[in-house]
Amino acid sequence: MSSKCLLIYFLCFSVQFHWIYALDICQQKSCQECIRDPNVCVWCAMNNFNGTRRCMPKSSYPTDWCPESLMNPKNVGYASENKEFSSSSDNVIQIKPQRYKLNLRAGVPKPFNFSFQGAKDFPVDLYFLLDASTTMANIRDMTAKHSEKIYLSIKEMTENVHLGFGTFIDKRVLPFTNNTLDTELTYSFRHRMKLADDFNKFKDVVSKTPSGLNRDTQEGGLDALAQVLTCKNVIGWRNESRKIVVFLTEGPYHTAGDGKTAGLSKPYDGKCYTENGTYTKELEMDYPSVGMINKLATESDITVIFVVESHVYNVYYGLNKAISGSRLTKFNRIGKGTDDEMIVNILKDIYTNISKKIKLKTKVKSGRKNDLSISFDPDCTTNLNVPGCGVEIGKETHLVGTVQYDGTDDVSVDIIVEGIGEKLTLDIEAIKNCECEKNVEASADYCHGEARYCGICHCSDNRYGERCACVKNGRNVYNDNSTCIAPGSKDICSRHGTCNCGACDCLDRYEGEFCECNVDSCPRSAKSGEVCHGRLHGKCNCGKCKCAPKWSGDACDCYDSDEYCNRPDGSICHNRGDCVCGNCQCSQIAEWDARYSQDSHCLVSPCTDCHDLQCRKLTNCAKDRRIGKDDCTNDRIKITVVDRLSNDTDFLELWNLCSNVKVEDNCNTSFYYRYNDVDYSIDVIIARNKDCAPNYFMFGGLFLLTLLIVGIGTLVAWKLLTDAKDRHEYLQFMQQNKQDASGPSQNPLYESPTTTFNNPAFRKKSVDHK
Repeated sequence: MSSKCLLIYFLCFSVQFHWIYALDICQQKSCQECIRDPNVCVWCAMNNFNGTRRCMPKSSYPTDWCPESLMNPKNVGYASENKEFSSSSDNVIQIKPQRYKLNLRAGVPKPFNFSFQGAKDFPVDLYFLLDASTTMANIRDMTAKHSEKIYLSIKEMTENVHLGFGTFIDKRVLPFTNNTLDTELTYSFRHRMKLADDFNKFKDVVSKTPSGLNRDTQEGGLDALAQVLTCKNVIGWRNESRKIVVFLTEGPYHTAGDGKTAGLSKPYDGKCYTENGTYTKELEMDYPSVGMINKLATESDITVIFVVESHVYNVYYGLNKAISGSRLTKFNRIGKGTDDEMIVNILKDIYTNISKKIKLKTKVKSGRKNDLSISFDPDCTTNLNVPGCGVEIGKETHLVGTVQYDGTDDVSVDIIVEGIGEKLTLDIEAIKNCECEKNVEASADYCHGEARYCGICHCSDNRYGERCACVKNGRNVYNDNSTCIAPGSKDICSRHGTCNCGACDCLDRYEGEFCECNVDSCPRSAKSGEVCHGRLHGKCNCGKCKCAPKWSGDACDCYDSDEYCNRPDGSICHNRGDCVCGNCQCSQIAEWDARYSQDSHCLVSPCTDCHDLQCRKLTNCAKDRRIGKDDCTNDRIKITVVDRLSNDTDFLELWNLCSNVKVEDNCNTSFYYRYNDVDYSIDVIIARNKDCAPNYFMFGGLFLLTLLIVGIGTLVAWKLLTDAKDRHEYLQFMQQNKQDASGPSQNPLYESPTTTFNNPAFRKKSVDHK
């Protein structure tokens, strides 16, 4: 088959499929129902209509289907309140217009324009909430020491700054503390200074704040934060101001449920209970939940900045994500070499970041959020640095919104600039009626004397039927049941209804020309529990769902769009997965990556205990590339060889150091690495130079140790030889002595007391005489 024939076949198949789908939707029986369909249908209101159906999809009806009286309402919108920008202290206006009136049709998006201009010297309320544990004393002292610098750094951007101060430790009850009597040593919240333009008082109050103690590692910060968010008059929040809470701590936090260990089972109800600067319900109510804190922060439009010590950064990471508009940063324990102006720099950087760009959020007043879709260009709904969301004082920033509303009830939507309370309100009225309803023919012959408008008959209570020909409980000409029997069947209305005026009147849960279809016979969505995932997503057609555009699957619950998988950087699932039914199905984490978890959009999450393993995984590749080998073929590991590693502070904050890497000659080197989540790779920088000093120390130490061992061995051998010689001489002496002591012996030094002399002559004479 030629390629031309294949193309023609494909086009015919596409057109046929398109028409089959078009015939399955937009089957409403009245103009009102037709134009309310989110599939965007049009209604033919002409009287002499010759077609089989008056409601058709707007995108696919034939050109000759309705030559006149086509009902296709248009969206209408205008600015109902449009005051000029103002920086006046008693009437600050930073968003324009302030209110839109919109008449919207289901399924049809409506764009609208608005702009933002930052007011000069917009008020700032800055409340410090400090963990007053003993271990935080240095942070307290540093905050007091640099209070003037904090104050002046914010005043560089706005002249209207109020400072306030409060502290927290934990609930004064076992097991959270051993001290249950001293209310100054342990407490949930102390409000110490109301918001005011007085940094000298702020410095004095902070410096005189005593430190306290609790027993466990968690702190009761959420108790205090809830009171700061709810007690507007106590804290001194102004109506028109940028409200910021600076939450300083070095420990994790207690949350809802922890209080049960102390017998505190009553949930916190989101109200203010601070009297005379003290939280009065700390021994009666449990800790607030994270959801409650988010609700209070959203309702009060207060920005919470968590400034936490680096070792609990990951603990507060999840809390920061759960609280709308919050920020998270970390500090290092103050010691030798630490910048004592750290808090000043942190607050200045965060405030600059907040004030130099806008973040939008929407709030639907009537609870019709599921029927509402709203987007912005540029998309200023995230904390990312989206081009076009930056603002400058006195300079107008233009934005375009697009709203689509598929509901039937009127709704009001607030578009809020996060952190300052400025908002644009959209008053949306759903288009429910057709223009043809105004042209009523009160007594139309076609309708047997009943009213006719929009081309169809509208029967009174005692009549019914397409032309109002049927009289309830009366006889009429439409009494033939043959039109109510399906081909090949003998049953009237498939035994699921009655035949009235030649048409089937179906029982509940049945539909179709002959009541042959059970509306519950189609698959139900596991997500919503509704047949075909609800009427907005599909229609049940005799056991099989006919899905609306962008929806597929047996139950029409698979969203065929990448909308929820698209990330702000333009990637889908961070280039690490596939978008299936509107959700990311992520790939496995690579073998070279030591991290072990990823979020729903396939972004690999950071971890604090992966560093050593990551160093080991990268060592072989880094060492090979250092000496020019290309054995490491993984293109996700991007290695750069330099002569010497940088010691720049800004550089070190972005990179992770792997030190003491063994290379040739038993010398050491080091390398840095950092994750690149944009294209899911890892950057490595390894030093070409090597450090052999440890080996010299090692060899010198071994030589010295050898000398010691030889010397000690020589002394031991000498000692053993001399002992053996002495023992041998001793044994000889003992043996000789034993032999000498076996019989009488003469002392060689003994001299006899007598001396005998012999006369030799005398003896001789005697002999001769004889």
